[in-house]
Amino acid sequence: MTLATPLIANIYRHKNSMKHINIVSNEGFSALFVVNTPVFDNSGVAHGVEHLVFRGSKAFPQAETLFQLISLTDAKINASTLAETTYYHCQSQCPHTFILAVNYLLNGLFNPVFNAKDLHCEIYDGKDKGVIYQELLAAEQADKNSTKKSDKNNFCYGGISTLIGNLSLNDLTSFHQRFYQASNITLVTANADVEKISQLISLLPKQHNQSIPLKVALDQNNRNSQNDESNEHHQKKYPQAINQLITTYHLWLQDPDYPEIAAYKEIESAKKPLVTDIDTLPILPNSQLIPALTSLSKLLVEENITEQAVSLNISQVPSKTSLPNLFSQLFQQAEKQLTSDKLNPHINHCYVSEQRNALWLTKINATEQVVANITSYIISAYPRFLAPRCQGICYATQALTIENSTYLAIYSAFDINPDKRLQEIPLCLLKLSQDNSFISMSLALAKIKYCRVYQVQKDQVINITATDISAYLLVIANGSHPKV
Repeated sequence: MTLATPLIANIYRHKNSMKHINIVSNEGFSALFVVNTPVFDNSGVAHGVEHLVFRGSKAFPQAETLFQLISLTDAKINASTLAETTYYHCQSQCPHTFILAVNYLLNGLFNPVFNAKDLHCEIYDGKDKGVIYQELLAAEQADKNSTKKSDKNNFCYGGISTLIGNLSLNDLTSFHQRFYQASNITLVTANADVEKISQLISLLPKQHNQSIPLKVALDQNNRNSQNDESNEHHQKKYPQAINQLITTYHLWLQDPDYPEIAAYKEIESAKKPLVTDIDTLPILPNSQLIPALTSLSKLLVEENITEQAVSLNISQVPSKTSLPNLFSQLFQQAEKQLTSDKLNPHINHCYVSEQRNALWLTKINATEQVVANITSYIISAYPRFLAPRCQGICYATQALTIENSTYLAIYSAFDINPDKRLQEIPLCLLKLSQDNSFISMSLALAKIKYCRVYQVQKDQVINITATDISAYLLVIANGSHPKV
């Protein structure tokens, strides 16, 4: 089958009946899983399943997995629930990191673990906690303040804050079992090793298929095409490489021959199954870094990956991290405080908060910029730092350098108690400064990420040690910090 785009390399059908489109591009490695998830009410069940897919699987049981992957590697992993579709996507410039991200998503999609604790933390506990609950409260407040009229004839596919707590484990499990079938999912990739992905799929447990009538599936796909393409504002939130995959998917839907999947090339898995890193690496007692990342670190160091260019024509330097727009005003307040306090020129820290958001800001000296960047990756991967997010106390939290590495910022978004979170930051940094094991385990990956993001050679970071990171953490944790 040929589509009206020169990017298509081939269209495949995996053993489990999942369709797979692979294109060749110059944007590195990327993947998009498209799940047809029709919405029948305002319960938010599709949104709930999306979050629990990321929460944990049998292969990746730790709730911190997603955040450690995106903090310590160049991988970008995310998802979004739309009116009729759920997108899961990832991208990386490194083939090893990319295949790990795909493996993480495959296990979450096809072999997740749903339990009551995750339900309470990720969705709603009936009181204050719940990531989705906090997200919905913020979205509903934004809608009240918006001058745009919402279409009240459509379901709220993300859910409603007053209803999201009604979801049960049975609701989520039933929805997942019905719609997260391989035959109801299309994978679109760029520059992927299709056979390796097929091998990963061969390691997944076999599904108990719940048939979805072909006509319903086709009607669903057509609605997806009309709905998603008509809402151009959705695509603004995706990276260029993911938008390219979304466009490819919709072109495929428009091809009149697309239902003839029996004619697609079936991928034959190798006779000897692929053995993944998570199969061979034991979980160390009290280890706070997921085993797959420890294995990835060893692999990348052995291959001296920081000196290798990706074997594709990458036209753009990876974008630098920036604060979410939500924190623009808080950043302006904090920066003004740090730059205008002439009576206290030695003050390097500032705490600012509003009703549901918290921002901690510290100055970075020119000589500290490399260490500050690497430290920000390690902070963002630290389980104690991630605890408020994993416990459903806030919607998101991260440490990052901003303004060309002039400041190190730590934020907590849609937080139950932002003032308390600000008080906890120095304590968390002090605790991390004493955790030489975690710093040492994370440092190699953090260095590799810095070299990739800033396009520098490893000799600029090779002499940075765990002791350097610990010392910097002590400096920023013990500095003066007026509250605005």
